[in-house]
Amino acid sequence: MHKHATALTAVCLVALTTPLATSGQGLRAGVAKATITPDVKAAKVYMAGFDHNRVATGVHDDLYVRCLALAAGDSKLAMCAVDLIGLFYDDVLKVRDKVKAQVPDAMPVIVASTHDHEGPDTMGLWGPSESQSGIDEKYMDWLDDRVASTAVEALRSLAPARMTLARDDHPLLALLQSDSRPPYVKDPHLLVMRLTSDSAGNQGGAPIATLVNWSDHPETLGGRNTLITADYPHWLCIRTESALGGTTVFFNGSIGGLLSTLGDDVALQDPDTGNVAKDGTWRKVELFGNLLGDLVVGAVRSGRAVQLDRIVELSAVIYPPLDNDRFRIGGVLGLYGGRKQLYTDGKLDPTVSEKEFPGLGKMRYAAGADTQTEVDYLQFLGDGSLVAEIATVPGEIYPELVNGGITRYPGADYPDAPFEPTVRAHMKSGYPFVFGLANDELGYIIPKAEWDNQPPWLQNKKDRWYGEINSAGEDVAGTVTRALVRLMDGQ
Repeated sequence: MHKHATALTAVCLVALTTPLATSGQGLRAGVAKATITPDVKAAKVYMAGFDHNRVATGVHDDLYVRCLALAAGDSKLAMCAVDLIGLFYDDVLKVRDKVKAQVPDAMPVIVASTHDHEGPDTMGLWGPSESQSGIDEKYMDWLDDRVASTAVEALRSLAPARMTLARDDHPLLALLQSDSRPPYVKDPHLLVMRLTSDSAGNQGGAPIATLVNWSDHPETLGGRNTLITADYPHWLCIRTESALGGTTVFFNGSIGGLLSTLGDDVALQDPDTGNVAKDGTWRKVELFGNLLGDLVVGAVRSGRAVQLDRIVELSAVIYPPLDNDRFRIGGVLGLYGGRKQLYTDGKLDPTVSEKEFPGLGKMRYAAGADTQTEVDYLQFLGDGSLVAEIATVPGEIYPELVNGGITRYPGADYPDAPFEPTVRAHMKSGYPFVFGLANDELGYIIPKAEWDNQPPWLQNKKDRWYGEINSAGEDVAGTVTRALVRLMDGQ
């Protein structure tokens, strides 16, 4: 307990504030995309997101990195989305170094994962067995280079642009999200940022990019599928690009709790057969992506054109306490390939200890108190007012932490824990984007008052809830949300 109290005092040990300077230049935008599909014939590819030893047998559709670059003045920002289960902070820092070497005046690139459950294991948790990593380091080196070069390409393609903002809260959006854990709070809000050309002589405003932000696990194909696919984001991008042109860049949102495309409550009728498309089928994932794409197109057509003359980026390096012994053991076993080293009091702590774990016997584990990660807050300003904003979250945050609705239940481990701040309650524009799995993947980010790692289980459930198994700990939510709110409130 003493270690965790110490760690929480170091939440914002490092804070970076970088306003994008202006020098009379208006908004500029650029976009680039590149395939990041692993070669399933050159090496064994362990697929992420479900069980161990799920080996890819082919490729259904390519995985991509898509990067949108924006500038207002002399500084530049790139935001990249990758069709992957997640990337640790270590790889994002490598990408940033590579981008900085080629575009020295660019701000730190934001890299977020779609959380695709049908791609390669980029975190080491889904290898041949529980004690063997699924990471292919050769692929990871190539991947880091690929993401960086795509960000650089987007930054170098910056050209005068116009921005349209849109959002939709259509009832269909909530029906596309299955929620498997009380208090059954969803995040159906669809937010869109559309960029078109503003070059001289171009009266039509040629399409550049459409940034889409929405929340749902891309796992429609389920754990039996062995073909590489981006899941529903693949069809979403095809649908929106065919209707709107340009490149679609999809950023997932608050998907904790477990907001999923699976389940009978996510019922999509196949117009060709009249039947409800089943989980694990290509037809369901296609219908899902197409429907979401149609909602994006509809939102854009009723969007709001905005003037943008300044972007402000606020960032904080934070140190959430790590309470998951499985993650500590995984570090010593080498599952992460040297990534995710631990810290104590803000300093790297390579200490390894040994103790008896129930059901596992005597095991070596990483003893550092905390993990290192980052949160960011971006403000998009025009005509002296805040027109849009983006909060980045380094994991799968529960929607009640974003939209409100934290609930106390009998059986929770910390029933009297104070509620964490609600992220969107501190966002001040009509377009509050939230990027989940941005710059890191800490697993599920769960309200402490709902934390349930010891029986009896919430609502007398017979088995343990899934979220705590893949969460760094009960204090992560408070560390992340309070750091974000400090940035938002200018503290």
